[in-house]
Amino acid sequence: MEYIEKNWKKLLTLLIVTLLVIGGALWFFRWQQRQQEILHEAQQVTQEQEQSIKGLQDKLQISTDNATMLADKIGQIQAAGSTVKPSITFHVTAPTVQAAADDVQQRITAGDTTLPAAAIEQTDRTVVTPITQDETGQALPADQQKVDVYKINLRKDHRIKAGVTAVDGRAYPTIGYEQGRAEGLVHFDGCRPDGVTILYNVVEW
Repeated sequence: MEYIEKNWKKLLTLLIVTLLVIGGALWFFRWQQRQQEILHEAQQVTQEQEQSIKGLQDKLQISTDNATMLADKIGQIQAAGSTVKPSITFHVTAPTVQAAADDVQQRITAGDTTLPAAAIEQTDRTVVTPITQDETGQALPADQQKVDVYKINLRKDHRIKAGVTAVDGRAYPTIGYEQGRAEGLVHFDGCRPDGVTILYNVVEW
């Protein structure tokens, strides 16, 4: 009790700072959640954007690695003679393929249960694309135009890790951060950082 009476100002300051940090963290967490909810909504992407890594990266707010893999996969799907078949096919009534794309985008975002379950399942990104041209850029006949929907789960590029490192019979709490192929680890001796490890993934499969 005597300690509290002598140091109440310091303790009050510490309490206020702690509450501010917790409040800021909660605000940031909720803001980040809202941003993710927005990104999970169906996004309409043109055929031209799908062929551009930068276009996909900017439109979908994804990493270069994810955009590269996505552009490659979409290219394989849309290539002439592709044997990749859609998981599901459904029909909508609309005057134009663009109107159909708008309708599908809005209904997926709204979670319209009249659509197939696969179309409205929760994924990291949902892409809706009106297909009006073939791979050479020539306009398709009206009866061959369609709307493609891609449900995408991204490779997670940011990871925070925690564990224990044992060296010469001693245990060191370890905190790590990984982005893409690079990973950094900080080893602690008590509360004091006592070593750093940097790793790089040379081969992935």
